[in-house]
Amino acid sequence: MSSTASRTPRLAAVLSAAGQTPLTIGQEAAQDLGLAALEHLEGSPAEADLRSLVVYAARHEETAPARDALVAVLLNASGTLPATLVQRARAEVRKTDWGGGREAAAPTLDPDVGSVPRRKALAERLLAERARRLRPRMHAYVAAILAAGPEAPAVPSWFLERNWLDLRDTLAQRVRAEPMHRESIARWLRNQQPAVRARLRHVEDVLIDVATQAILQNPQRAPLAPYVGDERVAEAVRTAVQYRGEPARARLATYLSRLTPGTAWYAAVKAIMARSPTSAG
Repeated sequence: MSSTASRTPRLAAVLSAAGQTPLTIGQEAAQDLGLAALEHLEGSPAEADLRSLVVYAARHEETAPARDALVAVLLNASGTLPATLVQRARAEVRKTDWGGGREAAAPTLDPDVGSVPRRKALAERLLAERARRLRPRMHAYVAAILAAGPEAPAVPSWFLERNWLDLRDTLAQRVRAEPMHRESIARWLRNQQPAVRARLRHVEDVLIDVATQAILQNPQRAPLAPYVGDERVAEAVRTAVQYRGEPARARLATYLSRLTPGTAWYAAVKAIMARSPTSAG
């Protein structure tokens, strides 16, 4: 993601002359400055940029929104900054003179966004606004998943928690409403690292649910293998056949007739068919 420093006059002024740039007044202006600073730090900041941001933040009164916004960004409230940069930022925060206010000791002893409720609340609003601004890029990423499946780029490093939730909910909605995209989404999901799959477990659950329902309700058009979670789909189908009886078994027989003998999924479905409703369980 490209830096906004060059097109944000206040941030550019801070980075070039932190000691002389006029203070930032008001919450809206502070939020815009914080957002620009965050995007800049996620890019390729110069060595001196961290010091400039800390110096400028410390010039404000301790209750000033600009100070809260910049400190929150420097302390990685977004969770998107590289670890080495976070360490350097914390070191700059800790060695700075924050004045004589009642909160002055906190940044030097144990910098933590959550230690000041007012600052934590502002950080949450700032990140919510950033997630809102990034939503179009999140939808562009969803389009890449649908088009390329497992060949889609990795999940962007700038994703915030709200963007992860939006991605999860958007993919789940696409799975439910757009059968033509289920295989692409499933192939992409299977190609992800465990941490990503854990975040998107709900999408996997929906893929399992739609496959199970299709097998039991529309066997002529159901997928010829589960999108994900073969064992979970088999267990759900087995349970449904046990409790729904012969109508479910008839649909499953229709489905089995479409499968290729000798495959693992054919064997799993045939095993379900081999068990009578009364003996299953």
